[in-house]
Amino acid sequence: MVSSADLVGDRDALRERLDTDGYLYLPGLLPREKVLSLRRKILTALRDIGWVDPEAVLMRGAVLADPVREGEESFLEASDAVQKLEDFHALAHDETLVGVMREVLGDTAFPHPLKITRMIFPMFEAVSTPPHQDYPNNQGTESLTASWVPLGDIPSEMGGLAVLEGSHRWGKLPLTGHLGAGNRCAVLPPDMLEDCRWRTTEYQAGDVVLFPSLTVHAARHNLSPGYFRLSVDFRYQLEGEPLTSGCLEPHFGRPTWEEIYSGWRSDEHKYYWKDLDFEVVEFESLELETSLTKNEMIAEYLAQERRIGRRRGTAEVDI
Repeated sequence: MVSSADLVGDRDALRERLDTDGYLYLPGLLPREKVLSLRRKILTALRDIGWVDPEAVLMRGAVLADPVREGEESFLEASDAVQKLEDFHALAHDETLVGVMREVLGDTAFPHPLKITRMIFPMFEAVSTPPHQDYPNNQGTESLTASWVPLGDIPSEMGGLAVLEGSHRWGKLPLTGHLGAGNRCAVLPPDMLEDCRWRTTEYQAGDVVLFPSLTVHAARHNLSPGYFRLSVDFRYQLEGEPLTSGCLEPHFGRPTWEEIYSGWRSDEHKYYWKDLDFEVVEFESLELETSLTKNEMIAEYLAQERRIGRRRGTAEVDI
């Protein structure tokens, strides 16, 4: 990835780089201590529900539980625990992060109430987040821009985010089914893969990657020897633009906002969007180019891995 850290503060340069590449890599944008503090709180919550080894060093995130797919009940229970953390929601309002988003989008940019944490088990490649665009899952406005924040250092073996440079210029792509987050992925034209190039790096706590809703991105496999990869997704848009109702709700629609806010110390970020200007529009159900069963998705995943010669010890998938 090409660093754009030296462009922060220069709106025109940031927007030109984003328009050209379809992403902005901003190493060290956030205070490392602030990010690691949130990591500690998330790992403590995961330890308390039996996902993290209590005998190991907490901040390493040693996995104790068997891997589960996003959407399974035990995954939802873990997500609920993170959703209740005040610091998780507050990070989206970090002054520096919001400031950069306003340089990129405009002065009224705000974070969606919907905020997502990614808790990625090791050696569970079949459910690694596939190449996709954010627009089909969020809709509303194409100018919606995501921030991806790694909660800790992510060496190459742990994977991390990869973006397909220049893919935002190809418009909305067709969809097919997948086992990973969202249960669908983008169908990438062969000529796109010839024209565009995948970009990634080894991340450090405090780094941020920004990209608009049409940029194709994916998660690389977590091939670490037994450690969680943690990150958060926050999405921003300008006031006055449309959004769908799901962007105003907690991830997975649970817990309720009342339950989330019950233990917070401050009222600063509670229901902040109610004073903002936006239009709520209907979420459009998008057709899949191919509709696959879970068994078919597993078979297709294994075939793809064999074709590119990268399959390594995939954990068994519950079907």
